[in-house]
Amino acid sequence: MKLTGQQYQQLTNALLEAFPSKIRLAELVQYKFSKNLDSIAMGDDLKEIVFKLIKAAQAEGWVDKLIAGARESNPDNPALFAFAQEFNLAIAMPQPLSARGRLERLIKKSNSFLDVNRWRERLGQIEGQVCRVEVTNNDNSREFGTGFLIAPNVVITNYHVVESVILKQPTSSNVILRFDYKQLGDGKIINPGTEYRLVEDDWLIDHSPYTNNPLPTADELDYALLRVDGVPGEEPIGKNPDPNSPKRQWIELPQEPYYQFVPDTPLFIVQHPKAEPLKIAFDTEAIITINENGTTVKYKTNTEPGSSGSPCFDINWNLVALHHSGDPSWKPSYNAGSPFSAICARLEKQGLLTNLLKGEAMW
Repeated sequence: MKLTGQQYQQLTNALLEAFPSKIRLAELVQYKFSKNLDSIAMGDDLKEIVFKLIKAAQAEGWVDKLIAGARESNPDNPALFAFAQEFNLAIAMPQPLSARGRLERLIKKSNSFLDVNRWRERLGQIEGQVCRVEVTNNDNSREFGTGFLIAPNVVITNYHVVESVILKQPTSSNVILRFDYKQLGDGKIINPGTEYRLVEDDWLIDHSPYTNNPLPTADELDYALLRVDGVPGEEPIGKNPDPNSPKRQWIELPQEPYYQFVPDTPLFIVQHPKAEPLKIAFDTEAIITINENGTTVKYKTNTEPGSSGSPCFDINWNLVALHHSGDPSWKPSYNAGSPFSAICARLEKQGLLTNLLKGEAMW
């Protein structure tokens, strides 16, 4: 990867904002890359030190890893996030939002309470909380979906994504939850991701199957709660974290009063389409309708295979639905998900909601 002069300046400014002291920058370089910052760039002028660090990383061929490692150490810094997006090292904006000023106009038009930097900061946090769900079947074929943390060691995805495991065809050891997968636009894998497995016993905390009926009941919401072996939400993102790296955390479940799905309002979906790195799908006039018993919301936001189990958000990054399917007709006109108002109501009936809202690991 070779940076242009403008990109060089942008990365310098982003690193200065994300790591405002020499000791903080030295920790990043030492812990993430096993390198001594003083051996790369001596001096007291932090801007000069950052410039020399980037120059050395580019000359030695690890500038892409520098960007990725810096983001792992400071995932919600908006300047670093925006720069990393140019190289597919952060979740990319959909094409309509990538043009200058488009995102700002959308946020303003939607009366969002977030400014654009806080919006990007929140997206940077969510990026580390969504995973690719990989299931290897007994015939060695593989199926993919998306899942996300809703507690320190609890991932939610669709029932149909892990149905074969629930039915005990492959076992729970055949499931991988892969966070932080990063790949450049040219296909080069920068980070193969952080793998977590399910606990061997009692891995299925709760589940609600799907149905082909047009009006699902309150017990047919197509979700599964998985107990992770480890506590990813309490651990820093990536390998070899520096002492100041924040915890990954999780996407908090909504609480009453629940979101009201108003027709023609925006909806964002964070997904692993076709098992690729994370992407955002969005539509500014997404919501079509919610069914009469509140168990399915239909929307126009586009998804692809591998997106099942993705979190759906409003413009303010509030969790509102769990994506599960699309229109089965030959000319599809909508996608669909289970509102979290319905999921939380069922979790409360199951005696699980209170513990999930505590923000503690569930064993």
